[in-house]
Amino acid sequence: MHTSRPKPSENATRQLMALLIAGLALGGPLVGMMLVSLGGHSYMYLLHEYAPLPLSLAIISVGGSAVGLALLPSFFFGAICGYVLPNFWPYLAASSGLAWATALGLGLGRLFSTSFLEVLLQRKADWWSVYQRLVHASGAFLPTSIALLRLAPHMPFALTNLACARLPLSPKTIWSASFVGLLPRTLFAVHIGSQLQDWRSLLNRQGPPWELLLSLGLLIALAYASRRVARRIDA
Repeated sequence: MHTSRPKPSENATRQLMALLIAGLALGGPLVGMMLVSLGGHSYMYLLHEYAPLPLSLAIISVGGSAVGLALLPSFFFGAICGYVLPNFWPYLAASSGLAWATALGLGLGRLFSTSFLEVLLQRKADWWSVYQRLVHASGAFLPTSIALLRLAPHMPFALTNLACARLPLSPKTIWSASFVGLLPRTLFAVHIGSQLQDWRSLLNRQGPPWELLLSLGLLIALAYASRRVARRIDA
């Protein structure tokens, strides 16, 4: 993590690259979901011919990798697990696939020299200064913040990876906080998928209003906590 703002000559290139990567992180899952929606119904029946264990392992490997590579939304992955697997298997596959996807996504995020969040905050010296104080704050503030971000249903998985991967925490801590925050919404997606009757229902699912309200509430809580921590550091 850089503790000072980059030079102007370096900043333009970093901004362009960070925003381009963020755009790919947002667009990739949408493209992947579109491809699945176009061809999935033609091959879905084949999945029911396999026993739950090998099918779960395949979903963990392929589906988890797709989510980690920003090629599929994490919520959609959980819903697929609930739709195609019986009994307890979808919860096992979804949680295991999520663990792998989180590790893969955060690992990829650490390869880049900057993130879109840093690019935005570097535009104003005050924002960048407050951000630096917050990310270097001791205690449970950062892990709790990561969990709150992950818990929000409307927070993009891949985009959050880019923001969290470069935080000054150990990879294990970032992964643990991420997994804890992602697990409830993923298991909820599994439950929704298990209740759907056909493939079209899985693709056309509309999120209830409370999901958006929950996301807004979590972001407000995070902003309030960040403000209090920043004031405590300045005191």
